[in-house]
Amino acid sequence: MRKIALSIVLPSFVALAACATPGSNGITVQDVQGAAVAACSYLPTAASVVSLLSANAAIMTAEAVAQVICTAVSAKQSAKLKASPGPITVTVEINGKPVTVTGAFMAGVKGQRAQ
Repeated sequence: MRKIALSIVLPSFVALAACATPGSNGITVQDVQGAAVAACSYLPTAASVVSLLSANAAIMTAEAVAQVICTAVSAKQSAKLKASPGPITVTVEINGKPVTVTGAFMAGVKGQRAQ
């Protein structure tokens, strides 16, 4: 029973720590998510942002990482795609490394930084 509880609780703490832990440039997952929502209404998952930061995007600003995401999403975007309710997956390149980003469009929040 103890192992089961640990297997449930431990990943939760790791996920929460990833959101609050700044990269080497001091940016956090929330910084990148907020910048992406403000720039193109696309909310990348926390796991996707962690992958981006791990691919050396931590040396970039949150806005620069968001711009990379938004450029990839915009290239794939269409009115039909933007209206679809499921997750949208794109691949971006950070320092020559392909990174898969998954997220969803947030209706009506373009230009507003997500909190």
